[in-house]
Amino acid sequence: MKILRTEYPRPDFIRSRWQSLNGVWDFSFDDDNKKSPREVSFDQEIRVPFAFQTKLSGIGDALRTTPVVWYRRMFEVPKDWEGQRILLHFGAVDYETLVWVNGDFVGCHRGGYVPFSLDITDFLGEDGNELIVKVIDEPKASQPRGKQSANYENWACWYTRVTGIWQSVWLEPVADAHVRRLRMQPDIDQGHLTLDVELSRIPAKGALRLTASFAGTEQSTVTMPLSVRHYSQCDLHPRLEQRLVLSVPEVKLWSPENPNLYDLTIELLQDGEVVDSVTTYFGMRKVETRGNRVFLNNKPYYLRMVLDQGFWPDGVYTPETAEEFRQDVELAKAAGFNGIRKHQKIEDPYFYHYCDTLGMLVWAEMPSVYNYDEAGVTAILPEWQQAVRRLYNFPCIMAWVPMNESWGVDQLEYEPHDPRLRHHLDSLYHATKALDPTRLVISNDGWELGITDIIAIHEYTQDSKDLARRYQAFREDPHAKAFTHLRPIILPEYEYEGQPIIITEYGGVKVEEAGVEGWGYGQSAQDIREMLDRMKALTDAILAQPDVCGFCYTQLTDVQQEVNGLVSFEREPKTNIEEYAAIFGRNPQGFR
Repeated sequence: MKILRTEYPRPDFIRSRWQSLNGVWDFSFDDDNKKSPREVSFDQEIRVPFAFQTKLSGIGDALRTTPVVWYRRMFEVPKDWEGQRILLHFGAVDYETLVWVNGDFVGCHRGGYVPFSLDITDFLGEDGNELIVKVIDEPKASQPRGKQSANYENWACWYTRVTGIWQSVWLEPVADAHVRRLRMQPDIDQGHLTLDVELSRIPAKGALRLTASFAGTEQSTVTMPLSVRHYSQCDLHPRLEQRLVLSVPEVKLWSPENPNLYDLTIELLQDGEVVDSVTTYFGMRKVETRGNRVFLNNKPYYLRMVLDQGFWPDGVYTPETAEEFRQDVELAKAAGFNGIRKHQKIEDPYFYHYCDTLGMLVWAEMPSVYNYDEAGVTAILPEWQQAVRRLYNFPCIMAWVPMNESWGVDQLEYEPHDPRLRHHLDSLYHATKALDPTRLVISNDGWELGITDIIAIHEYTQDSKDLARRYQAFREDPHAKAFTHLRPIILPEYEYEGQPIIITEYGGVKVEEAGVEGWGYGQSAQDIREMLDRMKALTDAILAQPDVCGFCYTQLTDVQQEVNGLVSFEREPKTNIEEYAAIFGRNPQGFR
């Protein structure tokens, strides 16, 4: 099988030396979960990084529900990496992962949507090395699943499950002292970038050197000697995070209309010699709310978003090439949108990278669990916090969505007075703000909102006059069950505090003329003309509301049995893209 996804997996944190482990691995199902690494009979092959449910994996068994799968491959470490620490990186593995190298257990990880790394240096042999990976992925409602069906088959808007490795695996050599992580905070008003650089250790006679450039021209540089510091109540371990401030003269702002990006090199020096070098980029932009408006770079901004599920016909969660992320972003821009709500999925870094480089705002959303219980609470919070930290530096991200449509607190409908549900909602909001107070947080996108920066409303009526009536009923009473889902937009224990209001799901128009059988919202349009007329009427109804400052149309593409996309599952437009742009590319009066 041809090796796919051979690009460097981390476009926002690049080192020059690395080795891909994507390609053909040995593979085995373990339906009983009773085998040890030495008892597994690897009787199949799989192409990594594609889940076994996908055609691109070489297996393509979409209905199998095995709880455990095993992977194995041999690898060699290049001779010129000698003397370096060897890191084993996984982009994402769904859901629980255990790893052995040459028979020794080297680490584990829990969470299907976030990366993890293991230092395997001390477990390597002199010649070839054996890597074995066990993945546990049970069809539990208390496990963050997103749009992966927890039923045997797909249904409505829930799709094929994804088990195991679904993002790239690679090796990377680093010095004993190296850069682990960056946290970059732009300040457009003061004209500087604050960086927190986390190191593996503080080297003697060490220093950090930062160099920023724009369009190939150096803009600013700073070098800071490193010193060993401790927390006031801990002298056993030094503080590994170093803060630097980099001046950004004559700031060139980032926005969807002008996606200006600065290149940045971070060098770790020891005795004046570079021992680690990482290249990345940053955008100078600012997101906030003022009254009932969203502001971007100190100006009111109208959000014209489209909902994107992030599924592909042959790879399900994983497209065949990274270029397909670029094509989806270009498609959304051509259709008139300036933002994407990435729905129920923490995406491959290349998606956010292309939103950065092409200019597209993003709402990043945590894949949901589907009922409230202690297992779900303890599963979602740590993975969500990992996701926020991982995605923090992408300038395209303007908002965080830890929960959607009460998935994970669904008991609010029939046990509304259980205080745990509201505490869980609000804890997700506050935990997100504790990691990132600079972006907006939508506590429960769709309805039953608690503490939130945006009032986010879902409504799938296909009648534009009905949409307007229901919206006015909500404005008269924010706690009324005014919309077709019969849920209050704001929970009774909370009041509307003047936040911006956005219709974050609407439309979902299915058209019969497309000739594809499947599921959509409401009564189907009979032909393309009726589809476009309905889209425009619904969008006009939203644009006419003076206190609404944005929308999100459902959805960009068809996904398997759900056929209400602007384009087919194969990304073929159902009509001229220019006709979509004429509908969705408009701002109401008062917005630029």
